[in-house]
Amino acid sequence: MVRRSITELCEADHQRDEPTLERWLLNKTPEHFNRWCADPDTRLIVAHREAAIVGVAALHRSGEVRLCYVRPDRARSGVGRELLLTIEAYARDWNLPALKLNSSLSARHFYERWGFSSAGASTPHFGVLRGYPYIKTLSG
Repeated sequence: MVRRSITELCEADHQRDEPTLERWLLNKTPEHFNRWCADPDTRLIVAHREAAIVGVAALHRSGEVRLCYVRPDRARSGVGRELLLTIEAYARDWNLPALKLNSSLSARHFYERWGFSSAGASTPHFGVLRGYPYIKTLSG
């Protein structure tokens, strides 16, 4: 599901550049997900509808949102917002003052809509991909 989301919904980011896409997908494997699940400093969130996975997110105890992906056929259906609300609940449980992340170009509007602010200039990631730093201060 995550690999499909990146491949299909983030085309403006990877621009169908195979080396970029390969590097972006390199750690999106069952083995990596198992490691993230076992890490006590990571909360992996899975959204499901009718017994199907429709979204995945991960929050690290440092406040970094490391994943937030929605199945392509569920984009703009509220799944991403539900994932962010769950991330924020975990962050508050950990007494984190803020969330931070590197957004893709494709997801910038989504994060801005839900209260994240730009936190600097974009930086190169893999190949043609750029990361856009964002932050959201949490209250209460």
